[in-house]
Amino acid sequence: MILSAILLTLLWGMAIVRFPTVFRDKRQRALWGSLAAVTLGKTFAFPPILAETHMPAAPHLFGVLAAFFLLRFVALVTGRGDNRRQTLLVVLVLAALIILIAGETPPEPRVPTRNFAYWVVLEAYLAFVLINASALFWSTSRQVHQGLPRFALRLMAVGTALITVFAFFRISALIFEGLRDVEPVAEQFQTVAVLLTVTGGMLAASPRARSALTAYRNLLLLRPLWKAMRDAFPEIILFTPRRAIVELAGVDDIHLRLYRRVIEIRDGMLALRPYLETTGDKSTKSEADSIVRALERRKAGEPATGSSAEWAPVGSTLADEVAWLSAVSREYRRAGARTPTPSGSAR
Repeated sequence: MILSAILLTLLWGMAIVRFPTVFRDKRQRALWGSLAAVTLGKTFAFPPILAETHMPAAPHLFGVLAAFFLLRFVALVTGRGDNRRQTLLVVLVLAALIILIAGETPPEPRVPTRNFAYWVVLEAYLAFVLINASALFWSTSRQVHQGLPRFALRLMAVGTALITVFAFFRISALIFEGLRDVEPVAEQFQTVAVLLTVTGGMLAASPRARSALTAYRNLLLLRPLWKAMRDAFPEIILFTPRRAIVELAGVDDIHLRLYRRVIEIRDGMLALRPYLETTGDKSTKSEADSIVRALERRKAGEPATGSSAEWAPVGSTLADEVAWLSAVSREYRRAGARTPTPSGSAR
């Protein structure tokens, strides 16, 4: 029970966090569809929920959908596979399962014929998909650098392979009566296998997740300075507020949002340059103080001097810009500028 609860927590967390990826491309939609189907399947299979819903076949149907989306993901990654055939196959499998359970309460394999056919169709389809997935994860792991990415892919390959073994066990349990006594242990075995697969997926995504978290942290650091430029020069904003709300939902990559924010700040500073006072100090504190004074001069209606004063030089890379402007933004906030709340703007 505890192991299943841990697995459910991980699955729901990943499904929620990765939901915005459905807007990116077909591969991400297929991967999220598989994750969502597994999450729902495991939720319906959770004993307390199963006792309330009385829908023992629901986890199996969601399992078929999870396998279909996983097979679709494999096809998109490798460039092999016919989407129409995959769709037709899963429709036939789902239709066969629904027909076999119609009017009965499956799926304990005790009655020959109908229940036997039900389990053979279900486990054979799952085994077919999982074998393909395991082969893809293992072959791909050979092409990546050693370390966490390779370990994560191989962990996923081992997890899906173990789930395949469980699928063959369920078929064998229909034929050999003695195997039915170890079914509770086999169920735990399947849970561990799914947990391994999910853990591998989380590890595989961790570098990208760390990069995204760093980018989002930089967005927040830049926000005080960006908001000051936006309020002073609304025309520098590249996208409309509606577009920004869509971005906040994760439609566009967060690194694009960071790149856009840096450009907008620099555009604002360029428009503010005629109000800049010449100073020999090029520290981040001096830069922030110069921004505060320039904004005050502009707000007071003082005429633009058209001076040749320049902002402090920064490195040539985006990382240099982000690091410098983040430090300036912190000093700007300390200089007396009110820190804006995140809810003040969709951006």
